[in-house]
Amino acid sequence: MAAVASIISIMLFLVFVSGGIQKVTFNPLMSASAARLGFSKSAYRRLGFLEILGGLGLLVGLSATGSSIWAIINEVAAGALTIMMILAVGTHLRHGEKWRAYAPALILAVAALAELVLRLSA
Repeated sequence: MAAVASIISIMLFLVFVSGGIQKVTFNPLMSASAARLGFSKSAYRRLGFLEILGGLGLLVGLSATGSSIWAIINEVAAGALTIMMILAVGTHLRHGEKWRAYAPALILAVAALAELVLRLSA
């Protein structure tokens, strides 16, 4: 189970850090998304920064076990990213978007929750 959790952690790290960088640099696709969802440029950048921190939190706790500080950081990051993606799904639904718009956030929420459960059960 620890190996599966590690693989999920690495995948989530790559997704959240790359997505966070796109939000922080505010590329054209992200600016259109921010405007459509009603976020200011600075608020969207803060979300990107939180995604980067969460991804890094997953990575630093990759090989940690037990109740070490690194394992706790990993678990907190996985929990925070799960909550963040659930809120993202809610934001998309509030704006009347179709399932294709919020499916990535929903998949990431499930993956982050799976990583957390696998870590805690190991």
